[in-house]
Amino acid sequence: MKHAKLKKQVQIMVTCAMLIAIQIVLVRFISIQTPFQRISFGFLPLAMAGILFGPGYSCLVAAVADFLGAVLFPVGPFWPGFTIVTACSGLIYGLVLHEKPGANWSQRKRIFRIILAVAIINIFVHIGLGTLNLAIMYNKGFLVLLPGRIAKNLIMIPIESACISAMHMMLVQPMTRRGMVPGLR
Repeated sequence: MKHAKLKKQVQIMVTCAMLIAIQIVLVRFISIQTPFQRISFGFLPLAMAGILFGPGYSCLVAAVADFLGAVLFPVGPFWPGFTIVTACSGLIYGLVLHEKPGANWSQRKRIFRIILAVAIINIFVHIGLGTLNLAIMYNKGFLVLLPGRIAKNLIMIPIESACISAMHMMLVQPMTRRGMVPGLR
């Protein structure tokens, strides 16, 4: 019994480490970045952690990935506020998208929850908290930064929702059916 529990914990840790590495690569190397905007697919590993393991692990994956990415591959000065923004994103993905074993959501409910999570993250976390961090960090006016960030984040809501839905259909569902995801089934 102890061996099975230990094996499950090791599988979760290895999967989280892999998601952290993927998130760092997607955000630090495969993204379009200006001082005030970043477009990347770094949300996918965070959403995957939220779907698979829930809010605690997804928040941890997000915070560790942001911190390690900022320390190992800095793009600008380290600002802890952005780690909080990323951790909040992971937390929301976990709270909204984690499907407990046996819940068996319909496809319609799953898509609704994906859109809801992405909208909450883009509107409140990225536009609100992210813009506030940029204003503080660069000593710029919050309202000056707001229009460009609103436009980018509203455009990203359908794109991110479609990407997360596709990831769920192509990766999470087959992995869950095959018993490859520790804790789900």
